[in-house]
Amino acid sequence: MDINTFNIMYAETMMYYQIIEHDVKFIFAYMRKGDLNDNFNDIETTTLGQMIKRLEKLDYSDNKPLISRDDYKYLSKICDNRNHWAHSVFLEFVYKKNWFYSKEYQKQSKKLEEDRERVERAAKILEDIRIEYCRKVR
Repeated sequence: MDINTFNIMYAETMMYYQIIEHDVKFIFAYMRKGDLNDNFNDIETTTLGQMIKRLEKLDYSDNKPLISRDDYKYLSKICDNRNHWAHSVFLEFVYKKNWFYSKEYQKQSKKLEEDRERVERAAKILEDIRIEYCRKVR
């Protein structure tokens, strides 16, 4: 994969992570009792990992979960992958001599293709849940 394609796929992947984080926060704010604006203000700076845990706890508090335990595990895995892409992916290869041809770059390129597809699917599923759920409750 050439570097321009890598950069575009990287940007798209990070965009999907942001969408997932937004939708998790949005679902939480709607699910939580109280004023919607206050709920949003309370979670404004909460990380994706923290939000997934908080949403799961709230979601299961009434024994009528919106999202399955397996899906929460998947979201947690996505969160771990996001941290890799946000904090260390380029350090895996950029300091290698002729990094573009390195096995590390090739490995990260393949991982990026796989993760981008997964995170895009997850973002779409969460978006559908957000739209359906938030229409019902407000």
